[in-house]
Amino acid sequence: MLLQKSGYDTGDIATFKLVNGDEIVAKVLEDSAQDFVIERPCTVVPSQKGIMLIASLFTADTDIKVTLHKNHVLLHAPTVKEVQNYYIQVTTGIQPVNGGSLVTGV
Repeated sequence: MLLQKSGYDTGDIATFKLVNGDEIVAKVLEDSAQDFVIERPCTVVPSQKGIMLIASLFTADTDIKVTLHKNHVLLHAPTVKEVQNYYIQVTTGIQPVNGGSLVTGV
């Protein structure tokens, strides 16, 4: 029987659907009982060519840790590999091998 782990490890990239309808992708630094501590959150934006990721906090320092309270999250799951690659490209400028077809700019 395959067991699925619960929670996220430091450095995992996860997708969060917020109660206001926004979907964000971020690197998880901590996963506690009441909140997630994340860095470099990006909002998922649909486009004609697929999806795009844009910074969720335009005027904040990109190196800060952000606390996302779990009572503001409807759903969360590990991010699919092709979007993880795009997230890495958007947030670091490094283009991983095997970019996906679901996202623009890859």
